[in-house]
Amino acid sequence: MKIDVATHPCPEAHDYVQRTGDGRLCHLPEWGAAISQAFDHESLYLVAREGGHVCGVLPLMVIRSRLFGNRVISQAFSNYGGPMGDRADIRDELLQHTFRLAGRHGCPVVEFRNLHRLSSDLVCREDKVCVVLPLVPDAEELWRALRPEIHNRVRKAEKSGLGVVSGGEELLDDFYEVWTIRMRELGTPCYPRRLFRNLLRRLSEYTRVFLVKGTERTLAAGFFHHFNGFVECRWAAARVDSNRLSPNTLLYWSALKHYCLAGQHWFDFGRSTMGSSQYEFKRRWGGTPTQLYYQYWTAPGHKLAAVRPDNPRYARLVNVWKRLPLSVTRVAGPIISRGLA
Repeated sequence: MKIDVATHPCPEAHDYVQRTGDGRLCHLPEWGAAISQAFDHESLYLVAREGGHVCGVLPLMVIRSRLFGNRVISQAFSNYGGPMGDRADIRDELLQHTFRLAGRHGCPVVEFRNLHRLSSDLVCREDKVCVVLPLVPDAEELWRALRPEIHNRVRKAEKSGLGVVSGGEELLDDFYEVWTIRMRELGTPCYPRRLFRNLLRRLSEYTRVFLVKGTERTLAAGFFHHFNGFVECRWAAARVDSNRLSPNTLLYWSALKHYCLAGQHWFDFGRSTMGSSQYEFKRRWGGTPTQLYYQYWTAPGHKLAAVRPDNPRYARLVNVWKRLPLSVTRVAGPIISRGLA
């Protein structure tokens, strides 16, 4: 077996991920290329071959940050990642290769975002889940299975005159407007517009923006991916002052209906902490929590300090961020967020 760092694009790796059941969009070489272009991070895409054929891949991103430290992540700016391989020994060798690369790049920490637990030697976090709902070809069948509460909120939004549009890059400005407002309210630095633009351009076949429109402005927005029958709501937000009209519920129902008709099989509402208000909102749709295993390797003599926004040391900064002018957060946010990943 031979392991190389592939250059972008890598059609063989793309095909391998596409035909592997656990493959997610973030496992594609194009994802790493989009992230690298947006943040100037170094993408290291590992490809394992036997007999000239791809038998495993591991997408990596080298994150360098004075605020949060240097580390390698699989995969950055995604909920998922980790090694893919035809056999356990292939996946293990990809891990060992990663540890050596991390040392060469001066990164004392490697983070893997997995659906399945890797080696027991790695530190593991299990505080995050993704709520996943099975889809059916008939959207009316899915509608009938939803709670009356969901029905009432969708009908309320529609009776209030809200409408839904979906598309690609032409909707990016409206999405970014709503999303950055909500990020400021949460005290979270926003990503740069070019991240979303890059994903829409490099992965246009798999990416779609949904907007819920009022009479004068966009009230809710979502950024969705689909790949291998699996849909992810990666980023979504709504204007707080329009909550009484339930635009967020209409947003999700519109996306669910669209992807049912498109023949997708699973809908991922996104990552959340078990028991949080976000988690409870997603559970109301009838989905099942899927455990995420975030595992860490650290170089000898280095102490792990995982970057987490709920860390108490960041509480004061979060409160300050919420009070900053929106224009300031849109400029400063992308500078800070490049190290969060």
